[in-house]
Amino acid sequence: MSEPGNLESQDSSAESGSTELSPTQLSPRSGRWASIAVSLGALGILWLAFAQLFLSFPVLYDTDSYFHLSVGRLYAEQGLVDELPWARFSALHEGFGDKEVLFHLFLAPFAAVDAPEVGGRWALAFWNALVFVVLAAVGHRLAGSWGLLAPLLVYAGSFDFLGRLIRLRPETPALLLFIAAALCVGHGRYRWLGFVAFLFTLSYTAFHALLGLCGLWFLQAAWVRGRIRPAIVLYPLLGSILALWIHPHFPHNLVIWKIQSLDFFQNKAVLDVGEEIASQPTDVVLGYNLPWLVAMLGILLAAGRGGRLFSHDNPGAHGNPGAHSNPGIDSEPGPEPESSEATRDALVLAAGVFGVLYLLMLRFSTHFLPFATLAIFACTGKPSTWMPLPGRGRLPLVLVLVLALGAGGWRAGNLLSALAAEPADGSREEDWKRFGQSVPPGAKVAAWWGHTQTYTFFAPQAVYLNVLDPVFMAVPYPEIYEAQRQVFEGLEPDIPRVLVERLDSEFLAASRGHQHPSLFERLRHDPRIVTRYQGHALLFQVLPNRNERFVLDWRRVPGGFELPVSADVPTSDWPSYPLATNPSIRSLEAYVDARRFGEQPCVALVHDLQIDPAQTGVRTWELAPHGPTTLWLDGEPLVSTQAGLQAFLGRGLRVTADLEPGHHRLTALTCRGEVIGEGTSPYSGFYLLDLAS
Repeated sequence: MSEPGNLESQDSSAESGSTELSPTQLSPRSGRWASIAVSLGALGILWLAFAQLFLSFPVLYDTDSYFHLSVGRLYAEQGLVDELPWARFSALHEGFGDKEVLFHLFLAPFAAVDAPEVGGRWALAFWNALVFVVLAAVGHRLAGSWGLLAPLLVYAGSFDFLGRLIRLRPETPALLLFIAAALCVGHGRYRWLGFVAFLFTLSYTAFHALLGLCGLWFLQAAWVRGRIRPAIVLYPLLGSILALWIHPHFPHNLVIWKIQSLDFFQNKAVLDVGEEIASQPTDVVLGYNLPWLVAMLGILLAAGRGGRLFSHDNPGAHGNPGAHSNPGIDSEPGPEPESSEATRDALVLAAGVFGVLYLLMLRFSTHFLPFATLAIFACTGKPSTWMPLPGRGRLPLVLVLVLALGAGGWRAGNLLSALAAEPADGSREEDWKRFGQSVPPGAKVAAWWGHTQTYTFFAPQAVYLNVLDPVFMAVPYPEIYEAQRQVFEGLEPDIPRVLVERLDSEFLAASRGHQHPSLFERLRHDPRIVTRYQGHALLFQVLPNRNERFVLDWRRVPGGFELPVSADVPTSDWPSYPLATNPSIRSLEAYVDARRFGEQPCVALVHDLQIDPAQTGVRTWELAPHGPTTLWLDGEPLVSTQAGLQAFLGRGLRVTADLEPGHHRLTALTCRGEVIGEGTSPYSGFYLLDLAS
């Protein structure tokens, strides 16, 4: 039966001929479709806006962005390949086991265009627009108009979050799926939660992270509400198992998951990993997120002043009027009316988990900041318009938010302006394109994993060592991983030989900004190395048969002989310095590696010269020893050094001698150098380069 007042209202409307509908007469379905239309419109506008921003960037931020585009292009051209051609010494090579197959399939049409780097910017813009719309929509549902500020708060308020979201990475869709999972739990949509887990497992490596959250949500429901809901865990578990099983690279995808999720954390302390998996100092965390922290504090204080914080009377704590609670075990509950309290609890728990992870690893800022923002809105609902100050003062909340967002927006604008500025040394992408044109088809290129992501995009015709993370090389190929690390950290004295013999590579690629410039010092004066391309990217090639000026004909002095060895002592029975038997490696020999005689602290060697009358005169050598070394000629000292010179050609000791016709003998005593890198063994040996020949 209607209330009299309602009848009067209806009669009044009828008499006036008005067609206006009261809220109770609006169809929920029509309201839902209107919201969807508004959201889609906002998505389109934001997509265009973000695209204009990212198209102004001279490069895609982060080298991983180019790798993901490379895989998308590979799928567009060849379908779902089961081998990653660029990673010869990686667990990703045979079987691939693509960790983010759904993400790469999404990128395929963007990467299939004539200018895939432009398509990548449009893909990046789409994900940012979608994050913006989702955060605004969920925030509005939790806290009304105030909640529409949620995306602005995280984008402008957090330097860390903005720095992560401008990368074309699968962690962005993973964030959206995490939010979808929290909403499914809050609304009791457990079958949908299983579907979200299915998509998540095919889109992101750490599918166990979502399953772990579901386990915590299950415990939360049992502890807080006394409701035991196995479906919170069972449906996601089934969804993940199904996704793992139908993965096009099954079962190798499980091998990749194990390496990425277990072996990585067991070995990260000894791997050359990026900074994103490390923690930041407290002052840096606070500084990067200060505008966001101020805004959140203002909202919390305003909500507390209005008595709304964690209140059952605020919109963030209201459930559907028809919501009900059934204590006991619900093995298969049907769709429940929306429960804002359950949504709030799910968001708060997820924010807490990601907050702890963020303190341990920078990369989790992507998940913590949005979840913490939504959780605060869920707890406060619509905050008061005033924020209390100590004493009886107060400030308008809108003023606090404007100041916080203004400061954060100014800082974000500076970052984006810097990223949009053309580098002083010219366009990086044009440079990478020229680099790619200089790489021969099928070239075997050694490159540091952090830069290889870019090379796979601009020079896909070559093959490399490893991509994405050092653990994929370190676990299946530990010795090869250590060899390439010694090379790219500039520790290996004989780079050309190691490139060919250990890394099966004839080229070496590196960025001019490589973090170990000693690598270039080793390559610059080595006659076996030529530069094929020189820009921001650098390409070097190893050439054989350019070692004729290096002195390699040595014999080891047996123990008990006094040094230096006299020229009249016969040495034909003494062991010769063991050169490589493989002709291709023999053509690169130059460094005298004393460790080939065993791991003795010091090794003494002799080299005999026969000088013809036509060869008389001053002879000059460069001695580039690794550790303490002394060189004698015919019993007389030529040079001695107790310093560890690390065998850099071009920075060695110049030695001259006036040689008469006849027989002469060089005696060398070389000792181990110091340990100059974590996990390395001391090198022992030297280069002796004849400069007069």
